Amino acid sequence: MWTGRELFYWGGVTNYSGTQHADGAVYEAAGRAWKRLPASPLGARSSAVAVWTGREVLVWGGWAGGEGEWSDGAAFEPASGKWRMLPPAPLSPRQPVAAVWTGSEMIVWGDRSRSRSAEQREGAAYDPASNEWRTLAPAPQPLNEANAVWTGKEMIVFGAHLDGNSWSDTVHAQGIAYNPETDAWRAISAYPLAPQASSVAWNGKEVIASDYELKAGAYDPARDTWTRLPDVPLRFSECYPKSARAGEVIVAWFCGWGAILDTSKDIWHRMPAVKGETFGRPVSAGSVVLFPGAAYEGATNALWAFKP
Repeated sequence: MWTGRELFYWGGVTNYSGTQHADGAVYEAAGRAWKRLPASPLGARSSAVAVWTGREVLVWGGWAGGEGEWSDGAAFEPASGKWRMLPPAPLSPRQPVAAVWTGSEMIVWGDRSRSRSAEQREGAAYDPASNEWRTLAPAPQPLNEANAVWTGKEMIVFGAHLDGNSWSDTVHAQGIAYNPETDAWRAISAYPLAPQASSVAWNGKEVIASDYELKAGAYDPARDTWTRLPDVPLRFSECYPKSARAGEVIVAWFCGWGAILDTSKDIWHRMPAVKGETFGRPVSAGSVVLFPGAAYEGATNALWAFKP
């Protein structure tokens, strides 16, 4: 999670999913230095969601390994170096599908479980000013393999509803949008991307979506229309694509390789090869993209920065 000046890195899993963690650190880009976080009041977990409010990092939910999922959360304030627990949320334990910061609330929605998600259409929003949660209206459909962006007006969740064998109940990926002002959902128009794995990023005007088959499209929420984009210029691999914004461009990341979309011309360019292995998730950090994490189990953690 990027706070505007630091990378917040907490929790996670190692030893082939055998060990969950409850510690973390922040990396200050200006000083190029790591600093350990104080002890958290949360139990060890991975797959928690997090948002930056401008003052605090809010963390909620996640996976506790063999003990199941969590339904609690906490806030960390970098200025004071202090944690505080969030009040109980009106949600069951889970690894949420989506979490966004609207400017006044953290919206948490969905469940990544492929056994429970047929009935997990609910979500909740937390307001730090009042220190209270509210329940969202139920979504029109569940999604468990999806990603979300905040457009300034809506949370758009795009992906698919998969079973335990990665079969989708629709031919293509699908999307839904939530407006917190009206507490209402809408289905977004269809576009032929693969349902098994996709990723989205917001460029300030459109949602840029791509799938693991390297197809891509741009969605305009104001018009509810899609524009076809050229295929991502990378080799097909069966991995989960990730994407992030870096200034005026979008970075698409596939199995350790990347491409950059020039959104002014809708042209992709291949990223230069990384000088070492990294499979860290891309994190938007202003004009650069950060890649924190280990390349694989047992490898030393690393942090890479890419500036288009």
